[in-house]
Amino acid sequence: MFSKISINKSNLISNIKTLRGIGKNKEICVMVKAEAYGHGAKEIVSILNEEINFFGVSNQSEAEEIREVTNKTVIVFGACDDYGKCMEKDISFALFSYYDAKNIIKTAKKKGLMPKFHLCLNTGMNRYGVKNVKELTKIIKLLSKNNLELEGIYTHFSSLTTDENYTQKQKDLFYNYLSYLPKEWKTIKHIGGGRSIFSDINTDMYRVGLECYGYGNEYVKPVMKVESQIVDIQKVYKGEHVGYLCGFTAQEDMTVATIPLGYGDGLPRKLSNKLLVKIKGKETKNVGNICMDAFMIDVTNISCKVGDKVTIMDNASELAPLIESTEYEVLTNFCKFRGNRQIL
Repeated sequence: MFSKISINKSNLISNIKTLRGIGKNKEICVMVKAEAYGHGAKEIVSILNEEINFFGVSNQSEAEEIREVTNKTVIVFGACDDYGKCMEKDISFALFSYYDAKNIIKTAKKKGLMPKFHLCLNTGMNRYGVKNVKELTKIIKLLSKNNLELEGIYTHFSSLTTDENYTQKQKDLFYNYLSYLPKEWKTIKHIGGGRSIFSDINTDMYRVGLECYGYGNEYVKPVMKVESQIVDIQKVYKGEHVGYLCGFTAQEDMTVATIPLGYGDGLPRKLSNKLLVKIKGKETKNVGNICMDAFMIDVTNISCKVGDKVTIMDNASELAPLIESTEYEVLTNFCKFRGNRQIL
């Protein structure tokens, strides 16, 4: 493979230690959904397996993949295809309603297995979960009747960094809902959503995503680097075009190098004619529209050859404004990456 994603192990572990300090040593659930935000889920879990007790994913398929490399708690925060299979693999999962609870308990009894629920409370995100006390108490009674209890209970904050009043309403609802939990239950209370670990919300565990990977706080460091190499060099004459749809026209004779990585690998096409890469410490610009499997760069003033390494990204914060988006989108685009992933 010509292209690779490198994961900086020391930065990742340092970020976790920093976040644990910020979170006053509460438990941290590292979100490894969407290939750990494009970093590679198995790679991230293998590094953090001795550091972390909880990992979060968005679907059952991701959970089963993670279960292959860790015996720690894996929680599915989206809907599951087969709750019975989750129980067989000791995978914890979100509970969204009384209806879900009845069906899951029925499956558990049939299989003779123990479900591990994390009840989702809808305090204002309006995506998933229980939204009123009546349904909450019905679920608690149903679980108690069947000698079950919640492994966890949680909510998701929608606007922690943008709307203080709405966030306060969500907090108040969360605390109110928690008051209905039986005192004897050892239920883990946890929160997530936008930088929740930096909030003053009383909880047992924080679900953390972007900050683990080096963004959202000045004390954390980027973990991912995307690199490739030059595979061809072309002489382009004044007036000639580069790439699809004549996306770039040479204003003078120039030299162009081809890099075998494109939007099929997660490099946003919106970066066309904007992306800056580094060769031997020198910065140069992409020219022409980014292709599915390749893009071209101007190397007119750089002494280089086929096989020379090219750093495409080492900080998602530099690319996010260029596509009018966030680090989340830049990073998760690399879920599609078709090269090698390595741990440094």
